[in-house]
Amino acid sequence: MTPNYTSLIMKKILSALVLLLLAGVAAYYALGSDQQEKSISVHIIGDSTMADYVENTTRTRGWGEMLQEFFAPQVKVLNYARGGRSSNSFYKEGRWKLVTDSLKPGDYVFIQFAHNDEKEGGKDGADGRGTAPWITYKNCLERYVDDTRALGGTPVLITPIIRRYFTDDGTISPKGCHDLGTAPDDSTLNYVRVMKHVARNKQVQLVDMTALTKHYAETLGAEQTIKCIYVPTDGTHTQATGAACYARLAVEGLKAQGILADYIREDIPLVLNPTTIDFGTLFAGEESVACFDLTGLNLQPAEGELTIEAPQGMLLADEPHGTPRPSLSYPYREGRLWNRCFYLHFTPTAGGSVEEDVTIRFGGESRHLPVRADVQEVKEREPIVLSLDNTSLRTLEETRKGITIEGGRWSAEIDEAQKRYVEVIVPRTEQTLLLRRLSLTLEGEVAYRIACAYGKDFYPRTDLGEAQRPAKGVQQLDFPMNVMLRPGQQLHLRLFPWSTRESNSLSFSVKDWKVEGTVLK
Repeated sequence: MTPNYTSLIMKKILSALVLLLLAGVAAYYALGSDQQEKSISVHIIGDSTMADYVENTTRTRGWGEMLQEFFAPQVKVLNYARGGRSSNSFYKEGRWKLVTDSLKPGDYVFIQFAHNDEKEGGKDGADGRGTAPWITYKNCLERYVDDTRALGGTPVLITPIIRRYFTDDGTISPKGCHDLGTAPDDSTLNYVRVMKHVARNKQVQLVDMTALTKHYAETLGAEQTIKCIYVPTDGTHTQATGAACYARLAVEGLKAQGILADYIREDIPLVLNPTTIDFGTLFAGEESVACFDLTGLNLQPAEGELTIEAPQGMLLADEPHGTPRPSLSYPYREGRLWNRCFYLHFTPTAGGSVEEDVTIRFGGESRHLPVRADVQEVKEREPIVLSLDNTSLRTLEETRKGITIEGGRWSAEIDEAQKRYVEVIVPRTEQTLLLRRLSLTLEGEVAYRIACAYGKDFYPRTDLGEAQRPAKGVQQLDFPMNVMLRPGQQLHLRLFPWSTRESNSLSFSVKDWKVEGTVLK
């Protein structure tokens, strides 16, 4: 009898253990599901000072593309900011609808506009970008607030970062703080005052990034800000270090007001951009280069050496044309390592999926930057050069002197207008093309950005290069690219021009468009 009794007891114990195990598994997955339900999306809308950039093509970085690094994984930052947009044109171009289509209850919307709203000196512009501060600008901000709340989201107004306009006494000028007025304490053309007015009237929380960035820039001083914070040729846009520092200021402002405070990590040691290197589809035997930024903000110990190691089969350089090496090391002080951009070189030798990591070591810590690629084998390859001459213009016109803006009057601007461009098209073929280089000839003192996209709506697009300051004379321009054109696809290439000064006589020419690459078989 004893063995049977013991067996019965053991069965009951095992049954209880199984039930406990199943309950634990169920609780684990329920917790995971609950965590998933509690994930929060932060939608950010604004202009080029906030936008994402293609790392290989420019030194410019928006502070919005660094923001994800300062949040815990439960928060997902979705960056809708784009260059050249004002509070009005962002809505009119349909970008706000992209936000509202994906906005869910509990999400946040961070709203920063003013840089392009100022382009007409405080008046509404014909192209929808310039806005009158107390009329159109104010109405647009109120619309974003009301729409966000109607969908169950939480709006947060964020005043614009300063322009690097230092006065002789080492302070940022009123114009640098988005006050276009000439009389002291006059709010008529003060965009920051308008946003604060909307925040009070609508009872919206506001982060005063204008004040935060003003204090930060003045503390660093004019010389240090041009070296480390702003793009050297431009007093408006930030480079990687500036974008990282300003993103940290933003989350400090959020945390001070209790906005997403439990998810904020403002003391992270370093900021990486991007946080994953995705080469996409590569082809065996073809070299590719990906760029990433590293900014040390709070490295521990405060003095030491940081080492970056490439995955096996890849190499690193810290200059676009520098000699690639397996690893690179840098001393740092005061916990800082600023102005560091790296180029990861990869020439795959065989097909397959690649999942590797760049390893970053400092003190006793390490961080891994994932590297991903899908490598395909190629049986045959043949070089190809395509000359493109099917040029079309949008809100531009051809004159005897060259191409100019419709109406002939250029206003001083800081960024592109989406509806003003020169376009050429790489036509459809029955072959697979890997396009690796774009070249063209540009003459005329215009700033520009060059981008490509597959569809007529030009979204999503890939930026290939830019110049935020115009150059005199004839320029032979070359831009690396890594674009695959499959059979039946066509590629749209656009040059978006703008002027950094007011002019009634500015014209330019762009010709000799060529793309070079390989036919893959």
